[in-house]
Amino acid sequence: MLSTIADAVFIPCWEDTGDLTGRLESELSINSLTPDASEVEVSSECELVLFYLKKHDDLFRLEKWLRSDRHFAVILLAEESEADDVLRGMEAGADDYVLNAAQHFNLVSLVAHRAVARRRETRQNRQTYDELEQTNLELMTSLDVLRQDQQAGRYVQQKMLPKTPWEFHQLNFEHKVCPSLYLSGDFVDYFPIDRQRVLFYLADVSGHGASSAFITILLRVFIRRFVTRTLIRRQEVSPGDVLSELNKEILLTGLGKHVTIFLAMIDSEKHNMRYCNGAQYPAPVLVEKGEATFLEGKGMPVGLFDDAVYEEFELLLQPGYYLSLFSDGVFELMDRGSLAEKEAKLLQLSEKFAGNHSGLVDNLAQMGMEDSPDDVTLMTVSGC
Repeated sequence: MLSTIADAVFIPCWEDTGDLTGRLESELSINSLTPDASEVEVSSECELVLFYLKKHDDLFRLEKWLRSDRHFAVILLAEESEADDVLRGMEAGADDYVLNAAQHFNLVSLVAHRAVARRRETRQNRQTYDELEQTNLELMTSLDVLRQDQQAGRYVQQKMLPKTPWEFHQLNFEHKVCPSLYLSGDFVDYFPIDRQRVLFYLADVSGHGASSAFITILLRVFIRRFVTRTLIRRQEVSPGDVLSELNKEILLTGLGKHVTIFLAMIDSEKHNMRYCNGAQYPAPVLVEKGEATFLEGKGMPVGLFDDAVYEEFELLLQPGYYLSLFSDGVFELMDRGSLAEKEAKLLQLSEKFAGNHSGLVDNLAQMGMEDSPDDVTLMTVSGC
């Protein structure tokens, strides 16, 4: 069994142990050192030290072999008359012992092998623990960096959202974006096109996290830039054209992301709205004369099909209207029920809180908006 041990030494007592020493050297290939040998004399490959206890003073010699960081096992050999000293040696940190080793020579091999195996296992466990600690430290460092990146990204994303509330002539815009993670795949924006028209949209990017949030930044930059260029060329801004060009832009990114979006323009003087629905669900809710209805019109997602076409719709807005836009995360807040039942509840909420944006936000918060597994976003538009 000791053949599996890389290196082993025997520390005899001051008295003659010739017979035992000879057998250890010849049968087990264990090198003998002098009684006053130091632990620095053993190689780094040494896995076993057999230490012979004969007198009480030998315990002082033993101390230097029992340091806590040793890489070898220590086995005590002694006669039965030295059993008390063996007990003290075990209490000091020895791994095992054998009494009357000369009469139980085979037991020496067995005990030594087991002690070395335990020492190897302990060393391996320590190495594994240290590696896991290092891996955990690296992971925590990476998580801290990621968390800082996420916080910075959230700050940037929040800063890119429009002011809320915001007034344009007699129109009032308000919004609430509640991300399920640090960053949101939902986004809203509104800005004036000219002195009488305003463009606004609510978008929901597929997926969650950083990649979806980056697309929301692309939306804002591209849409505002496209509208500005169109106006510079003295061309008519068309919701359908905006979505068609945005569709091409997202496909070019190759990120495998697509967007559902409702985009519209309101003319504050003519009191009409032109809009496109790029598969945004639920459809916006329009409340006129106290009655809530979903806007008609459906379209294809943006960034999914290269041949997508976006149909425009036009609507004359009645005095005192309210328009509410929601991302599909709002349905996660509702009790179990069919989709039709959830749509009906959304109409009821829109009617109840028409013109009361903060009341609608508070109601959704009570339904668990802050803890939703999906992003929840709403935008309200109040007209004269």
